[in-house]
Amino acid sequence: MSHFGTITCLSDLGNADESVGVIHSILRQAAPHALVIDLSHEIDPGDTRTAALMLARSVPYLAPGIVLASVGHRLVRPAIAVSVGDGQSMLVGPDNGVLAAATAAVGGADEAVLIGLDPASEAASALHPARDVLAPAAGRLAAGEPLSSLGAAVDPSLLLPALVAVPRIADDGMVIAEVLSVTRWGTVQINVDREILDGLGDLLVAEWAPTPQSDTSQAVRLMPPRQAGTSGLALADDPHGLLELTVAGGSAAHLGLDVGTEVRLRPAT
Repeated sequence: MSHFGTITCLSDLGNADESVGVIHSILRQAAPHALVIDLSHEIDPGDTRTAALMLARSVPYLAPGIVLASVGHRLVRPAIAVSVGDGQSMLVGPDNGVLAAATAAVGGADEAVLIGLDPASEAASALHPARDVLAPAAGRLAAGEPLSSLGAAVDPSLLLPALVAVPRIADDGMVIAEVLSVTRWGTVQINVDREILDGLGDLLVAEWAPTPQSDTSQAVRLMPPRQAGTSGLALADDPHGLLELTVAGGSAAHLGLDVGTEVRLRPAT
């Protein structure tokens, strides 16, 4: 049996009640040798897209081991466990798209199973999946149980795909992006990289749906690689290989852009 020494947790449970502590205790009892790392428990309730993005950005840096991702108040999709990296790591979570982007980022799934539920406690398990289904399964894997012991095998290609949006290019060459997150530093991360903006020039116009907080379009300068903006609104590199809207010496949060807002980028002509 192969033991895993690290269990990394991501959830929307928050830290206001006992839930995270209970998860830690379940994992401790099942795999007392394993170090439990809390990636985050502050995902907005049910926000599978943000959770998928956070996990995909983090997975290249995570220690090999078990990843426990629980997003959603009810188990409305089957619980799954996925082996990646020739068995170096196992991802456990609901089949709601949270695991898909991370799985792709490490080369795809080796195999996957549907986690079986105890019929006697199925109703209760569906009400608190992190406590009653996912944490016990993660603990069993960390303790060395084989993936096959959790349930029936399933074709990984049939799992729900990632919900992280990809940019589009309109017929006139305009790039249609989407806001992925607004950071605590006031930068607005969007789902485009430098390659997709190639040929549009260094001075662009960013347009979005009107909001009470801001104009619907603004000029934005595409900064050279690894350089921050010096004035006004700029597009600069973020830590994850994409671009973010920034305001030198200030915050772009005042633009009123929320996660999921469509941002259209075109040359300023």
